[in-house]
Amino acid sequence: MAKSQRDAAKEGRWRDFVKRHAASGLSVREFCRRESLTESAFYAWRRTIGERDEARHARRRAPAFVPAVVTEESRHEGSIALELAGGGVLRFVGPAAAEHLADLVVALQSRAAR
Repeated sequence: MAKSQRDAAKEGRWRDFVKRHAASGLSVREFCRRESLTESAFYAWRRTIGERDEARHARRRAPAFVPAVVTEESRHEGSIALELAGGGVLRFVGPAAAEHLADLVVALQSRAAR
């Protein structure tokens, strides 16, 4: 059964090991040998720390959706442009069914969450 609380001191020690390894220029095997660590524990903690950092950064990202603002009249009847969080723009000219656009937005949102 997994612990319900994290051991901050233990995580801090492993963060230090991972940071020192990255700066050492040594292979994981050699670094672990010198530090008397098991390779499997090193790899597990490096993965765990990376996942925790990614989750922390994901929470800080800009929201997936922002309010829509009409800035000018469209030159094309029935056109729409969706600005994506990364700066890209999807442009649709002609009729676009709302349910198809909704499916596209859901797919893009789930992909961005990965």
